[in-house]
Order: sequence, then C-alpha cells, then structure tokens
Amino acid sequence: MSDDFIQLKSVNSWLLDRVTARFPCGVRQYTMVEFNDPTYGPVRITKSKQQFADFFSSLVANGGGDCPELAMHGLELALENSPPNSFILVLTDASALDYRNSSLINHIYSLVNITKSQVFFLITGLCGSIYDADFLIYRNIAAASFGHVFQVSLLDLNKVFNYLDLKLSRPSNSSVRLFSGDYNAGYHSGNLTIAENFTSLIITTDGVIYSIQVLGPDSTELPLKQIVKEVWGSMYQLKNPGQGIWTIAINAGSQYSVHVEGLTAVNASSARNCSQCHPNATCEKYVGYVECNCKEGFIGDGFTCSDIDECAYSWSNNCSYGICRNTFGSFTCDCPSGFTSSAGTCIDINECARPELNRCYLWTSCFNTYGNYSCYCPSGYYGDGFHCEINECLYGFCEPGAECIKSLGSYTCSDPCLNHTVLNEPWRSTFNMYDYRYNCDYYKNGWYRFIGSGGVRMPESCTPAYGCGTDASMWLLGTHPIVRDGTVARTVCASWWGSCCAWSTTVQIKACPGGYHVYRLNGTPACSLTYCTDPSTANDTLTCPADEQWQLRDGKYGCYCTDKYKVSAVTDIRPELTCNEIDMKATFHKCQLKSVNFNASTVALEDTSCFTLYDDPNTNTFSIRALLQAGRCGLQITNNKTHAIYKNTLNLALESIGLITREDELAVTMSCAYPLDMMVSLDIAVNPIISYANISVGGTGQFTAYMALYQDSSYMTPYGGSAVMLTTKSMLYIGVYIRGGDTSQYVLVMKNCYATPTNNSDDAVKYYIIKDSCPNKQDTTLSVLENAVSRQGRLSLEVFKFVGNYSSVYIHCAISLCDITAGSCSPSCSGIRSRSAAVEQSYQLKVGPIIRQDTVTPASQSSGCIGKCGSLVLLVFLLMTEVLYL
Repeated sequence: MSDDFIQLKSVNSWLLDRVTARFPCGVRQYTMVEFNDPTYGPVRITKSKQQFADFFSSLVANGGGDCPELAMHGLELALENSPPNSFILVLTDASALDYRNSSLINHIYSLVNITKSQVFFLITGLCGSIYDADFLIYRNIAAASFGHVFQVSLLDLNKVFNYLDLKLSRPSNSSVRLFSGDYNAGYHSGNLTIAENFTSLIITTDGVIYSIQVLGPDSTELPLKQIVKEVWGSMYQLKNPGQGIWTIAINAGSQYSVHVEGLTAVNASSARNCSQCHPNATCEKYVGYVECNCKEGFIGDGFTCSDIDECAYSWSNNCSYGICRNTFGSFTCDCPSGFTSSAGTCIDINECARPELNRCYLWTSCFNTYGNYSCYCPSGYYGDGFHCEINECLYGFCEPGAECIKSLGSYTCSDPCLNHTVLNEPWRSTFNMYDYRYNCDYYKNGWYRFIGSGGVRMPESCTPAYGCGTDASMWLLGTHPIVRDGTVARTVCASWWGSCCAWSTTVQIKACPGGYHVYRLNGTPACSLTYCTDPSTANDTLTCPADEQWQLRDGKYGCYCTDKYKVSAVTDIRPELTCNEIDMKATFHKCQLKSVNFNASTVALEDTSCFTLYDDPNTNTFSIRALLQAGRCGLQITNNKTHAIYKNTLNLALESIGLITREDELAVTMSCAYPLDMMVSLDIAVNPIISYANISVGGTGQFTAYMALYQDSSYMTPYGGSAVMLTTKSMLYIGVYIRGGDTSQYVLVMKNCYATPTNNSDDAVKYYIIKDSCPNKQDTTLSVLENAVSRQGRLSLEVFKFVGNYSSVYIHCAISLCDITAGSCSPSCSGIRSRSAAVEQSYQLKVGPIIRQDTVTPASQSSGCIGKCGSLVLLVFLLMTEVLYL
C-alpha cells in the first residue's frame, strides 16, 4: 500500500487544483476515512483544500501483507458522515473481508439510495479473482450508486484521475441519472427516454467494448466525442441531445456496464448573453440561457479562464520524446539542444559535419558526441577548443626552478617554494604502524610540502609495508637535493610483500632557501599507496595540534593529548556542550578518540539527516550540531513553565586504528535548558503562524527577522495553524525579533506596521499601527511595549476595531536594524524629529489572515464569482491503510 500512497500523492494536489480552477466558487467538503483489518476510522472532515492536502501528504503506510480488509465497514462510516450527493473514492489493494455481513451490506445500499452519493472503487490489487464474491461486491455497489470500478496498476493512477477530474469539476446538482445497466458479453440494444433539456449526455462504460452506437429520436446515428479511453472503461460525450426516445446499441466482448447522465448548464444562471464569457471560452446557447466553457488548453468556470500548464505533470501532455514546453493554450514537444526532430523522435545532430553547426576554433579538431560535440586545440596550443593560443610553457619562458602556469590570455612563472600545498598529517610517519586507514595519494597532483610531527622530508631508505597509514608505503630512492641543485627528478618506490620497490614513480624535488623541500607529486601508481615522511626530520615547533603535545610514550615519539584531555576509555569521553539560540552543539577532541585507538577522521553519524558534523582542524576538534526544532529527529522538549528543556541523543560510529578492525558506537545525550521567552516559545510550537526575512548587514553577517502572533501578553503562546479566528473585542499580541550572528550592536526597529484587509501589502486600504517608528495615538487599545531598544519588538491592540467591517486582516511590518554605536536609535514621537543613528535597509514581514468569527461565510457568498456558486461538492477518500504515522 505504501507504493500506492507515493503514486496517489503525486496526482492528489493536481486533482484538487483542477477541481477548484474549473469551479472556483463552489463550497467543498473533504472527508477522509481509513480502514484496514481489524479497525476502521477515524473520520476527518475539512472544508480547506490546503488542510486536506497537508493531511493527505503526511500519511505514511507501513506494514501490511494481510488480505482482505474491512472495506465495507469503512464505506458505511463514510456514507454515514457525508451529506447527500457526495463523491466517494475507495482506494484499496485488497478485496472486502466483510462482504458476507448482510445487515451491513443492506445498510450501505440504503444509504446510497438515500444520499444519492456516487461510490468509485480504485483497485490496485486483489486477494483472489475478479469473479470472487469479495470483489464483485465492489461492482454491485458501484452500479447501484452510479459509480465505477477502476482496476489499474500504480503507474496508471494518473489516468484514473484524469477521468475523475471531469466528474469532480461539476457541482453535485448539475447532472441527472438517466440510465444504468449491467450486461453479459454480446450485442445489446435498448431505449432511453429524454424528457427535459440537457446540455449534453455523458455515457460511461466498463468492460471490453467493441462498438457503441447512439441513435437520436429520428433514428439518425449521432457522433460521440470520446473523452476517456482506457482498458478499465471509456467516457463519451454527446452535445445538445433533444427530447424524445433514444437508442443505445453496444457490442461487448465481456461482462460490462453502462451509465448515462444528462448534464445541465453549470454556470448559466447569471449569463444571459455570450458577452459575459471569457475571451478564451466558448459560448453555447440553450433555451433561455447560454453556457460558457473554457476552450481546450484553458481551465476555469467559463467566466474566468487561465492557461493550463500541460508540462507541469507528465500525464497532462503526450510528449513521448523531447522536452515539453508550455505555450498559451497548448504545448509543444521540443528536442533538447544538440538534437533535431525527425519522424516523431529526437535524433542527434552531427555538429562536426558542417562548420556553421559548431564553434570550434580554426585548426582545431572537432569530435561529435551524443547531443553535443567537443573541440581540441592542436599540439603546442592551449585552450578549450573554442579559443586556442600558443602555450608559452612549452617553450621555456620561465627561469630554471620556476613552474610555468598557463591560463587563457597569459602565463605566470611560479616559485614552488612559495606556492605549494602543505601536508600536515602525522600518520605519514614511518613510525606509524598502528593508525591504519587505507590512505591513498592517487589524486595528489602538484607541489607539496610536508610539515608536522610525522616529519618534513621523505625517508631515503626502504620502509616497511603497512606503514604510513596505508598498504604500500613510498620512500625516496636517492638523496634530497641542495639549493644549488635546483629542481631535480627522483624515483620514489613503494614497499609491498617483501619488495622495496614493487611500484615506482618519478617526482620532482626542489630545496628551498628556508631549509625545507617541496615535492611535485604526480599521484601514485595505484591505491592504497601514500608518500611517507621520516619522523627524525620532524620540527618540534610545528608539530602537534592545539589539544596535543609532542611526547615520548611507550617508546614512541608522537602527538598525544595534553593532561587536560587525557582519557583511558571511550566511556571517559565527555564532549563540550554549547547551547546556542537555534541549535545544540557537542564538541569532541580528536586526540581523545585517538588515545583509545579510534580513528578520529572516520567518525560517522548514524543519522546525517538530523545532525550535522563540522570539522575544525585549527582546534583539532569536530562538532555535532542538532537543530532546536519541535517534532524533528527525535528532539524531546519538556516545559516546566519557566524553562524549555531540549534533549536529543546522537550516535557516532567509530572505527578502530590498527590491523585488527573493530567498530564501536558512542551514544551522547545533549540537553539544554532555555528560559521561556518569545523566541523559545515559537520554536516549540506546532505549525506557528510566522513570517521571516533574511537580513545582511555590511560585513557583520547574516541575521533572520521573525514576526509571529501570540495569544496573550506573556508572548509565550503563539497561534498555530493556517489562520487565526478571533472575536471583535479580542486582543492581538504581535512579536518581532531577530536572531543569528552577533546582534550586540544592533537593535530592532519597527518602522511602519499596518493592517490591510488582504495579503497585498500595497492594498489601498491601510490602517497604520506604527508609522515612522511611532505608535498611532488615535488607537486607545494600542500598546507598544518594546521598539528600538533591543533585538525584539512587542505590541498589542484590539483586533478589528481598526478595520471597520472587513472580515479578515493581515498585519504588515517594515523592520530594520539600527547600529547603536553610531548614535541614538530611539525615535522621537513628540512631533519634533530628533537626529538618530543611520538605520539599515528595511525588510517586510507579514502575518495573517486573522478572521473575524462572526463574518465567516461559505465560499458561495464570496464576491467576484459570476457563475452558479451555491452547489456543494463533497470529496470523500477511503484509504486502506495498515499502520499510519501522522
């Protein structure tokens, strides 16, 4: 069932958006019922499309394997909790366990008859055969309710939703059920009486249909428009059917069903002439009214039509090749760059065949590749093939001992004694026979200098295998040059299996005036091979990391933990805990892991999606950070009314040093307590109503500004959800604050805060709460507790008093940071403006909507809708689930 959810989620939001776009003014109720075995329920009901989509997206199915399920009990529950004319979609991959319960089945038939609801079954799997009673119950209920049974694979779910798009996009009272029947294979013909005016007939079938023929009252065969054609069924449309007796003849190759519906105009009550239709809509005239319908490629109610982006979803276009490109009212299938269209497919263009098809430089070589091509400069030249020039580095333009570095348009002569990469890795020492980590220098290319406790020069004698932190250790065959020798070439050998020179390569070496050597490395012949260092050449003043010191222990010189950080076992390791504003940080000293024979460079987090590892070579530490976000990654939050206590556990996988491999796990519990305030309270809230903006202040750093709505004057209980519903006399508490970086020299200034009846910050209707950093003195309910004095701002006022009869309110605030070191930041609100410190750029925040409870009305009463908006469309999902996590 989890696979079904993944595929279903990909089309669910598309379907809901399509339904809303086709019939924007309709009031819709969305209901979800879950069923499995041995339980069914609960029932969840909402009129918010977004809330339903959020709930649907959060569903996760787990477990399963048993078959069948309590589908009938789930359906009964849905019918009992749904108003008349509901559309019920049952999604399951199992047959019905409870089909033998006669009283239950009879009650379902009774409810279907009373409510006139349609039941559609979406079946992606069965427990047995389609001829078994536990499956046939689906067909019987679908037929009785004028519904349908879809038997599809997961990949075809989008085709079903294309069908449902047409069904759900109409109000529930716009169709009349004219005929329904089930038949065996063969030829059947029957009459249908149409006694009223319809805009069109919709004929749906399932089963193997060889042919379908419709004859009008005058026995003339009328053309049918096929809307849907799939293996599980088809849908046909016949426009402007006249009154009288019609004949439908079908030749089928299997058991099949047929339903006929008559459609009435969905948006004709206000449209009396075609001039009210949208320019991208067609106008069809009927007796006493006209009907507006959006043209192909557009979607809407006929009075408002917008372009459909067919490329947004794969099933909305038929681009079997190339790339879908949306156009106004349609789409095209374009071949990507490097290809051309031919015979319904994209073929590769040979750009090298003609000079005008490529941009290769004169005299370069062109090589065609699939969908592209490459250009190569001739010998002695440098470039990318599109531009080539003489390579000066090939002709000795630099002095001896300097390295020539070529770039487009120029070259430079670099002294490797001054320009090189430093390698400070103690494990390269030939003394190291224990810190075994499969190191490899295969990709080391360029000039390098060795420093540190491992030594500063390569050994000049054979080294043992399994030393220097690798399999085959590499040493210098010969002696190091002196300064007057300049740059010399030397052979480097790798020791392996009793051979001192199992592999060899050539390096360049230069002696530098500072008494050190640099090496031009060209990788290693294979892995795992590394370049070793002679520990006797170590320079004590450069050796150890910050938390170590050079000592002789157990007869070996090396870098070991200072006394402050000494440990003797993994259980002695105690990380340093830092409690920051947005995260907790545990800092570990690498020397402690090394001292108990664990490799500090291979530490791995068990959960990298929840924790982040930061390495700091300057302090020889690594830190693990956990974000302080409620409900994320096992973070536990307790509240003792004065503090919020955050607790989380991280697990580190450790790898041992040496020839004997062992693994261990280090579990560390982090716990931080924060005094409850406006920021902390917002962090621990579920789905708070919040707005934020990122702020960059010169070279100081990045900050983030937040604005939220709180329930009382403590500013510790934020509102959650998608909107706030308050009565007219309710008080509203607004909090703004900044966090991140060093905010010690800045204060937050609420410059202009105002209310609008829409989410448009430029709405013509504005009520200023704060203007030019000063509160509105005309509003006796307004109180500005904090502004331009700290990193947060607080204000409160009586909601809706300032917006007349508007039913909803959005709060906008333009905020900025003021540098207190540059002067005064406090505004003068006495009428005479005082000089204050320069204020940085303003940033806009917005929260809402805040909805007045006594003005909540159904969408059918909203203004701006011309069409018929009062009908009720109800979508009920029955989901067969095993284990659900919300």
